[in-house]
Amino acid sequence: MKSNILLSLIIFSSAVFAQDIVKEQSKETKFLDVQVDNPVLQNEIDALKNAFLLDLEALKVKHKKEKKELRGSYKDQLKALRKKYKDTKKRDKPKKQKVKNYGD
Repeated sequence: MKSNILLSLIIFSSAVFAQDIVKEQSKETKFLDVQVDNPVLQNEIDALKNAFLLDLEALKVKHKKEKKELRGSYKDQLKALRKKYKDTKKRDKPKKQKVKNYGD
């Protein structure tokens, strides 16, 4: 019995620690990961990749800002609705009921 538990523990720990952490490469920049022999061309490709990454990051920031502004406008609309219907109270979220297990 002890040997089965010990063997299971060894197999489990070796499986967990044997996996190498692989750094995922971004799909957006894969097409710019080109290696060439000409150093001048390689420098231009690297500069193009860096410019692309900067533009991509700016686009992500802009998108995040737009999402935040959209959320804010809908929050304002919700506040206006609440003000319009002041006398209506907000319902509480229903509480989760515990499930009783019979026969355990």
